Amino acid sequence: MLDFPVLTELRDEGLTDYLVMPLISIDSAVRSLTSWGSRRPGGFGDLDIATIAGVLPAFAALAEIHERRRMTSTLLDTYLGGDAGRRVLGGQIQRGDGVTIAAALWFCDLRDFTSLSDELPGDAVIGLLNDYFACMAGPVQARGGEVLKFIGDAMLAIFPMADDLDRDRACLTALEAAREALAGFDKLNERRCELGRPALGVKIALHAGTVVFGNIGAPSRLDFTTIGPAVNMVTRLEGLAGRLGLRLLASERFASPCDSQMVSIGYHPLRGIALQQELFTVPEEAARVRVSEASDG
Repeated sequence: MLDFPVLTELRDEGLTDYLVMPLISIDSAVRSLTSWGSRRPGGFGDLDIATIAGVLPAFAALAEIHERRRMTSTLLDTYLGGDAGRRVLGGQIQRGDGVTIAAALWFCDLRDFTSLSDELPGDAVIGLLNDYFACMAGPVQARGGEVLKFIGDAMLAIFPMADDLDRDRACLTALEAAREALAGFDKLNERRCELGRPALGVKIALHAGTVVFGNIGAPSRLDFTTIGPAVNMVTRLEGLAGRLGLRLLASERFASPCDSQMVSIGYHPLRGIALQQELFTVPEEAARVRVSEASDG
């Protein structure tokens, strides 16, 4: 009778011997095991075991290199985002390194977050932010978008465009993600109300344009981020959304591929932009809020 079911399975497959040995890392820790099987009559001999033991240090070193690279890649993806993480891991780490890309841009934040954070204990604020960001980031990432940065209660994300012909797809995908995010946000508020907690408000701004994606910062401390007039535009849209009472606001450049999925709310001034801009929202938001004239002053 064999002690473990796997040994019975291996015997039934014709193995005559099964050897398990630890892989010892460079810091002398055992983090994984390696297993070997033989179909030779009599199984492994002393010389076989000695030979395997002799190659294990090299095998362990190679396995540790691959594991550390996997862990590094996972960490970079988690903290920088998939594309930024791959660029940094690939060696794009010099200050000023960057590329110009076209993208649909997403910028969102919570309404009245400052007063909420003043009233709630720290752990409650962290829990609130995690719930909120799950609503926002989940739909973005599920559709191939890239979350670039969390700034307090704000989130900056992009949906890269392969070329000019790809603009329609990127904008429609970002709009679909925004609608799903708002639906998830409504469910979050339902749960909060059931627990006797106040409902939250959110503002999502959408724009499309060309941005610089790369390393910016001090010589010893860099940030991989996106800058450019398009980023300035989407942040101004988010600010105006709050004054208009809208949860979603988009530029004409973003809305143009979306046809009837978005409706115009007229022309509005934006700080730092000479001409008034025609702005758009989704029909359900236009029906929910009576849009009044507002200025981004």
